[in-house]
Amino acid sequence: MATKTESLSAAALQPSGLQYAVRILIGCVIVWFILNRINEHNPLWAVISIIVVTEPQLSAALMAFNSRIVNTFIGCIVGLGFLYLLGPSFGSILLGIIASVLICTHLIRVPGSWRVAPITVAIVMTTSVLGGTRSAGLAAAIERAEEVLLGSGVALLITFASFAIERQISRRIP
Repeated sequence: MATKTESLSAAALQPSGLQYAVRILIGCVIVWFILNRINEHNPLWAVISIIVVTEPQLSAALMAFNSRIVNTFIGCIVGLGFLYLLGPSFGSILLGIIASVLICTHLIRVPGSWRVAPITVAIVMTTSVLGGTRSAGLAAAIERAEEVLLGSGVALLITFASFAIERQISRRIP
């Protein structure tokens, strides 16, 4: 059984809601600044990735990062594959979604964000269906993958930095 001091010490290492919000805020400002500097004015996927990958614990952040990246790439690859094999149609979107779910749940088995792959398939393929061209899906896949990588990477770096700072602080507290 943990003593009161051990419980307080463990609680002190857990970020508060305010610390968690600040991490997300810092991440959003960083990706917004980076994307604005390269004239990309829609940071949606990077901001979403910051929120999804930011975790209070380093191990959870690593797992969220891995899951988000793997499932995003699976969704892009499956979506583009079905788009180019079957063409832009509602039926091909549905088949792509089903295929991505089966790949993620039965072959890849990186839990946590299994919904990301079918969502990515829908984004990539719907863009082509609405645009009437396969190339729109390729552009959507590239944009989503780049922003997910950026946002997830920034969130992971912020988590590493926060973890290091909290560790230094906890060493100084007797």
